[in-house]
Formats: sequence, structure tokens, C-alpha cells
Amino acid sequence: MIEYLRMKNSMKRIAVLIVLGGLFGHVSAASNDQIPQDIRVKFVEVEQLNQQTLEQLKQIKTESLKQQQALSAKIVEQDEQHQLQIKTLNDEIKVLEAQLQESIKAHAQTVEKLNQLNKTTADTTATINDSIATRTIAALIGLFLALALIAASYFLLRKRQNQSSEDLSSQVKLALDNVRQTEENIVKSDIQLADRLHEVLIQLKEQAKVTPMVQQNSEPDHSLPLKLADEIHRMRKRLAALPEDTKGLKPLSKSLERLEDELSEQGYEIIDHTGAEYIENMSIKAQVIPSDELENGQSIITKVIVPQVNFNGVMIRMADVEVSVG
Repeated sequence: MIEYLRMKNSMKRIAVLIVLGGLFGHVSAASNDQIPQDIRVKFVEVEQLNQQTLEQLKQIKTESLKQQQALSAKIVEQDEQHQLQIKTLNDEIKVLEAQLQESIKAHAQTVEKLNQLNKTTADTTATINDSIATRTIAALIGLFLALALIAASYFLLRKRQNQSSEDLSSQVKLALDNVRQTEENIVKSDIQLADRLHEVLIQLKEQAKVTPMVQQNSEPDHSLPLKLADEIHRMRKRLAALPEDTKGLKPLSKSLERLEDELSEQGYEIIDHTGAEYIENMSIKAQVIPSDELENGQSIITKVIVPQVNFNGVMIRMADVEVSVG
């Protein structure tokens, strides 16, 4: 661009010089005598300058031609490079178009597969939904039947339980009534037995009054009083085991007291060691039983099998007891 501007300026100057040269040539055609010396010198200088300018113009033309040729060669070379680049770009575009077509084709196949998969999924989902719906309905029906069966079983069992409870209550009540009746019968029997034994003691007492003095001074027979003592002891144990509200307990207790008083008048005493502390060398027959309820070393008479009987303050029979030892 700079060379072009320089050439343009040189051309302007050359054009000016040519115009001046023509003008001076026209003037030189006039008479040399009419032109002053100094002007003729100027004309010579201008003509020389004109010649120089023409030489420069030729050089400029030559250089311009060379530059045009170089520029043309460069333009041709650049044009060839551009053509080569364009060809390369076209080839790349063709490759990209082919890849694009392949991508479009692959995308279309993918879309088709996806549509097929969606259709298959939809069909499977519909099938599963139908299956779930069918199973749900069946499960609900089964659950309803199960609940109905459970409810029916519950009401039936509840009815049977109530009936069984009523029957059991009736049976328990009947059993309790039988036990109570049995207890009352035992009390009645014991009362009758105590009264009968009291009558026997009274009869023995009356017979003793008429017995000759010889027989009275002999050793008395203690067999009957001992049997009476054992029977009184058993009745006392049954009396303690019966409920307090049992009918006839008070009459039985009074009958036993009369019987014991009668034996006491005849010199007999019944000793009950139940609950007493056991001491070694006691005049009793003891059976030792270990117990976790007592403290270590503690000994308590917990059961009297046969009571001790004294006659006129003298022991005529040793007690047989059970001793619990901690």
C-alpha cells in the first residue's frame, strides 16, 4: 500500500514535469534571441529534469511491472492456497455431512427403538397393572373372607367361652357348695362324736364311783383316755383348718371344751407343742425337717402327730412331733 502511494505521488510529479517540459518546448520554439539567458538556463535544467523524470518513470514502470508480476504470482499462489483450503473444507464438510447422516440415521434408529421400548413398557405396565388389580381384588376378597371368618370364630369362641365360663362358674359354685356342705357335715359329725365321747366319759365316771376300792387303788387303764386325746387332737386340727364362717364351728368348739374339761376333771391333760421352740433333751419324739423359712440355728415344732398326755401331772405318753430347723 505504501509503495502504491509513493508511485502515485511520483506519477503526479512526472505529469507536472511533462506539462512544464511541453510548455518550455513551446517556448523554445520561439526565437532564442528573444529568451533571456537565465530563462534559457532554467529551460535546460527543466529539460534535464524532464529527462531524469522520464528515466525514473521508466524505472517506476519497470518496478511496477515487476511488482505487478510478483503480486500476480502471489495472488495466484494465494488463490491456489485458497482453492486448496476450499477443497479441504469441502472434503471436511462432506465428511461431516456423512457423519451427520449417520448420526441422523442412528438417532432415527434410537428413536424407533425408544418408541418400541416405550410401547413394550406400556404393554408390560398395563399387564402388570391388570395383574395387580386382579391380585388386589383377590387379596381384598380373601382378606374380607378371613376377617369374616375371624369375626365368626371370635363370636363363636366368645359364646363358647361365656358358656364355658358360666358352666365353670356353676361347677365351681357347685363344688364350693359341696365342699361347704362337706365341711358342715364334718362339723356335725365331730359335734356328734364329741357329745358321744362326753357321754362315754360321764358313764366311765359314774362307773368309777361304784367300783370297789381295791380296783381303784390298782393302776388305771389309760387306753380310752389316750384314744380320746388323739380324737380331740384330730378334731382340733380339723377345726383350725375350716373357714371361720363354716356353720357349726362354735358348737363344735364348745363340745371339745366340755370334753377336755371332763378329761381334766379325771386327771388327764393334753399338751399341744405346736409352735413351741424345740430344745434338745426335751421328752418328745422329734423328726427334724430342714426349712429355708427359719433363721440359721432356729428350731420350731411345726407339727404334732401325737400329742403329749399327762395324768395327774405325770407324762403317760410322749409326744410325736416334726421339728423345722433353719
